[in-house]
Amino acid sequence: MTLNHDKNNLRHFYTFLFLVILFLNISAVQAAEEWSYTVKPGDNLWNLTERHLTSMKYVPRLQQLNNVQNPYVIPPGTRLRIPVAWTKITQDAYAHIVNVYGNATVIRPKDGVIPATLGMQLVTGDKIQSENDSFVTVEFADQSRMRVQDNSTVRFDDMKIFGDYGLVDTLLHLEEGRTESSVPKDSAIGTRFRIQTPSAISSVRGTDFRVGTLDKQSATTSEVLDGLVEVSGDKKGVKVSGGFGTVTALGTPPSRPIKLLPSPDLSETAHYYDSLPLVIRLNPLEGAQAYRAQIAIDPEFNTLWSEFTTETLPFRDGDIPDGNYWLRIRGIDASGIEGHDAVILFGLNANPEPPFVTAPLPGDMTATENQEFTWAIQSEASHYTVMISKDEHFTDLVYFNPEVKTNNLTLSESLTPGHYFWQIFSVSATEGAGPFSDAMPFRVPYPGPSIEETEIDKDDLTFAWRAAAEGQRFHFQFARDEAFTDIIHDEITTASRMTIDNPGGGTFYLRTKTIESDGFQGPWGPAQIIEIPHDMPYWLLFLLLLPLLVLI
Repeated sequence: MTLNHDKNNLRHFYTFLFLVILFLNISAVQAAEEWSYTVKPGDNLWNLTERHLTSMKYVPRLQQLNNVQNPYVIPPGTRLRIPVAWTKITQDAYAHIVNVYGNATVIRPKDGVIPATLGMQLVTGDKIQSENDSFVTVEFADQSRMRVQDNSTVRFDDMKIFGDYGLVDTLLHLEEGRTESSVPKDSAIGTRFRIQTPSAISSVRGTDFRVGTLDKQSATTSEVLDGLVEVSGDKKGVKVSGGFGTVTALGTPPSRPIKLLPSPDLSETAHYYDSLPLVIRLNPLEGAQAYRAQIAIDPEFNTLWSEFTTETLPFRDGDIPDGNYWLRIRGIDASGIEGHDAVILFGLNANPEPPFVTAPLPGDMTATENQEFTWAIQSEASHYTVMISKDEHFTDLVYFNPEVKTNNLTLSESLTPGHYFWQIFSVSATEGAGPFSDAMPFRVPYPGPSIEETEIDKDDLTFAWRAAAEGQRFHFQFARDEAFTDIIHDEITTASRMTIDNPGGGTFYLRTKTIESDGFQGPWGPAQIIEIPHDMPYWLLFLLLLPLLVLI
C-alpha cells in the first residue's frame, strides 16, 4: 500500500513538473512574440485592452508585465510590451508596390503570372520575382519598406492587422536572393516584421536590416544596420544588434554575431563621369573579399537604377542615362556578410558622345598656315563646339566656336608656331551638350625658312636665311631635281648660313626645314629654284673673238 502510494505521488510530481515546464515554455514563446505600443494622451490599460486585446482579463496581466503602477494613468510615450497571443485579429493587411525597375512579376494563385506595376496591391499568398538588374520596393501597412533586389523571389506568407490597428504583423518568405528592409522605430502602429528563409527566420522590431541567401539557399546572411533582429535556426536563436551580422546554415543554429565591415573609403572616388561604361574606383577595404555597389536616383535608395558585385576593383557599369545619381558601396567579408555602406553623389554626362577625331590626332602637327581640324559625323549631333588653347586646362583660349555645323573647321586666322591643345564636344537637341573629348595636344610647326640671300662665285655657293627662334637647327638639301632624288648636298646645321661647292651651271633645287630645340622636325619648306650660269668654253670664246682678230 505504501509502495503504491509513493508511486502515485511520484507520478503526480512528474505530471506537475511537466506542466510547469510546459507553462514556462509557452510563457517564453509568448514573451518572445510581443509587440510594442507607445502610449498616447488619454490611454490607460482599460481602454487599451478593450481596443486591442481579446479579453478584459488581460488588464492585470498587462499591468504586471509592464510594471505599471497606476492602470488609469500612464505617461504618454511609455512603451508597453503586449504579447501577440493576447491580441485580437481584426482584418487582413495589404501591401503595395511603390517602385518597379526592370522586369519583375507577381505570381498569384488565382491569376497566375502578371507584371509587377507601380501602385499594385499585394495580398497574402502573392509572390514577387525579380529578374536580372530588376528591383521592386514594397511598402506595408505599418510603413515598413522592403526592396526585393534582382534575381530574388519573395512570398507573402501572412499579413494581418491586430487590435484596433495597433499591430501590423508581416511574415515573408525569401526563397532566393536578397532583400533590404527598413522597419520604423517610432511608428504609432506596432510592428511585427519577420523574414523567413529555408535556413533561418529573422524577427525585427524597428530596424534597418538585410537578409540574403547563399549557396543555393543552403545558408542565410542577416545584417543589422540599426536596431535589433532576432535570428533563429534549428530551434535556437541569437539576438543581433546594429553593426553586426550572422550566418545561418541549413540545419544549424545561427553563428555568433560578427562585426560588420566598416564603410569603404570613397575619398578617391570620382564625383563626375563623362563616358561609359562607368569606371568606379575606390581604395581597397581590408577584410573585403568582394564589394556590392548600388546606383539610385534618390538618396534613400528607394529607386535603384543598377546594382552589381565584383571581387576585383575598379567597378564597371554599363548603360545609364545622363543625370545625377547616388552611389552606395559596401564590402563583403569571407562569410558572405555585407558591411556598412559608403554613399556619395555623382553626376554623369556621357551623351551625346564626342565625335571621332580624324585630324590633328594627339601629338600630330598641322599645316603652318590655315590649320584644318576634321572629325567623323556624330549622328546625334546638331552641331559641335570646338576649343583651342595653349594649355591643357583650357585657361588660355586662342579659339572658341560654339556652333560648328559641319564636321570640319579651317581657321581663317592662322595660329602662330607652337604647342596647342584642342577639344570638341557634340550638342544634340535632346541631350544638350555632351562631354568634351580628351584634351588633344598638337603642334603648329615653324615653316621651313626661305632663302633670303644667295651668293654665287666661281667656286662656291652661299645661302643665308633667318632663324625664327633660339635653339633651332636646320636641315638643308640641294639637288639636281625637284623630287630631291639626286641630292648633291645634305646637311644639318645650327647656323643660318650654308656654303657649298659650286656644281657648275644649270638648274638646281634647294629646300630647308626647321628642327626645334626639343628635336621636333617641321615640314620641308617649298622647293626653291636656282639657275647657275655655265662657264664659257675657251674654244667658244676664241670663235667669238676670231672676227675681231681678222680685222686687226
